[in-house]
Amino acid sequence: MSTDSKVQAHITGAEGKLPADDVGKHHHDERPAHEQGKENSHAALDAKDEKSIANKLDAAAKADKAEKQAENEPGPRPTDAAAANGNEPSKGAKIDEQIELEEEAEIARKDAAKAQAKANK
Repeated sequence: MSTDSKVQAHITGAEGKLPADDVGKHHHDERPAHEQGKENSHAALDAKDEKSIANKLDAAAKADKAEKQAENEPGPRPTDAAAANGNEPSKGAKIDEQIELEEEAEIARKDAAKAQAKANK
């Protein structure tokens, strides 16, 4: 008996009938064909992949969008982990957070100066 026939016999049972609640196709996916499947099952921009050019462009656009979004999201502060566990942050974590805040302020100041210089031209 083949594996397929064993599975079919298991599903149908001794009576040889499908259960009343069996609707047939169990894995119906409404997404477009190029979006179906498991996440990260292969390299999205693999050169040897036989995807169409449109699908490759779509994957590249999604990768760029995700990268920009991750770049703009602020990460956790160095003192967040200790505070979340109800502990006092270490001296190093406090210093790291202070340095981050100073760097953010410096970047904001430089961006404002750049915008001011651009407006004056």
